[in-house]
Amino acid sequence: MTKHYLSKSKIMAGRQCEKRLWLEVYRSDLIEYGSDVEQRFAAGDNVNDIARAQYPDGVLVSYDHGANAAVEHTRRLLTEQPDTPIFEATFKAHDVLVRVDVLKPCREGFELIEVKSSTSVKDHHYADSAVQTWVLKCAGIPVKTIYLCHIDNQFVYPGNGDYRGLFHYEDITEEVRELIREVPQWVQRYREMLNSGEPEIEMGSQCEDPYSCPFIDYCRGEETEYPLRHLPRISPQLQNALTAEGIEDIRDIPEGRLSSATQERVRRITITGEPELTPETAEIGAYGYPRYYLDFETIQFAVPIWEGTRPYQALPFQWSCHIELASGELQHEEYLDTSGNAPMRTCAEALIETIGKEGPIFAYGSYEKTVLNALIARYPDLAEELHKLTDRLVDLLPIVRRTYYHPDMHGSWSIKKVLPTMAPHLDYGSLGDVQDGSAAGTTYLQIINPETDTVECRRLVRELLAYCEHDTLAMVELVKYLSK
Repeated sequence: MTKHYLSKSKIMAGRQCEKRLWLEVYRSDLIEYGSDVEQRFAAGDNVNDIARAQYPDGVLVSYDHGANAAVEHTRRLLTEQPDTPIFEATFKAHDVLVRVDVLKPCREGFELIEVKSSTSVKDHHYADSAVQTWVLKCAGIPVKTIYLCHIDNQFVYPGNGDYRGLFHYEDITEEVRELIREVPQWVQRYREMLNSGEPEIEMGSQCEDPYSCPFIDYCRGEETEYPLRHLPRISPQLQNALTAEGIEDIRDIPEGRLSSATQERVRRITITGEPELTPETAEIGAYGYPRYYLDFETIQFAVPIWEGTRPYQALPFQWSCHIELASGELQHEEYLDTSGNAPMRTCAEALIETIGKEGPIFAYGSYEKTVLNALIARYPDLAEELHKLTDRLVDLLPIVRRTYYHPDMHGSWSIKKVLPTMAPHLDYGSLGDVQDGSAAGTTYLQIINPETDTVECRRLVRELLAYCEHDTLAMVELVKYLSK
């Protein structure tokens, strides 16, 4: 039997799904990460940097020359600098490699500190730390205490690089020690599995827990045109029951089988193949002019960079607003702060100045109201004017959900699914690299990064502006369609 090299990340992949581990080892070419992964990885790196700063005398083990060199570097540090905290301390035992975020010397041993960008301890963190601890134990390193260092989302950044209080250290020693005895079984099981063919594992909740699997599209394979998973809020029990009966397409579900009115509506319209628009859409025509169409873009930092803000707080840095006059004339206004300074106040002030005193403000979903309410709480002196804006908000999403459905929406009323069925010329696929909110956030971070090339920065600004403008123009077309 081939003795496969394993790392902590591979073991955790196996814990999520053995098929995922097998594919990572043998078919890494199939990996497809979502647009949010780059931002999540960047946040994790930033959190680690701040955590290390809490130990100013610590030493980082480089991985530039590979695993064996990192293991040797760690060994030298333990011998030559026994009282020094080590970052990314690297150990190998039984051909399992781990890297410890912070290994801190303590009385008669070490504290193992795992740093996470989450705001609480998650179930999978215990197994994660158990793998680390088991390898260190096998390598002869006495671990006395195990801490999970995570973000405290109540921390308010005071500015000037002062991140004291950002982290909460939770002692998980007892929980981890109970799991350690299972780690050798995991290792043996995964090695045996890797010496066999690709596991046959049905898709299920493990595909998204604890993270979205990068092999989802591969595992889905060839699907029918309208697979059962596109039925809104279909329960695993119902989907499994239908599949067991040989039903894989929404159009094949027998009449009367669905108890949800929304699901039955999707089934019925999918079978007809024709969109359905109810007379209730006439309510759109009752709104007067001028009409405003508003969309915000926000950024969330795991480690706050602006004074007075908290971790993962949604902070607006951009908005787009189309203004439709009674004459049919369409105007466009926009705001984007690329200075790198806190943009929230100027964002609010520019919006107040742009939007007039009357007329509906259309948004798609409740997010714009949430952003405005957060601005109201942050800037009491602007609260009165901002409250007037929230009073004029009209959420188009429940109107569309109640009155319209097209088979090509595949069970979703997101604007990105609705728009191509109403205005195909405005399909989001026609945009550049920025086609969703996650990509917008990543692009914004690149723009405010001083190391980004000026020419590249200008290109990114154009793409970001085009994306946000596309969102509000989409609402204009949507209202126009519903008003027919």
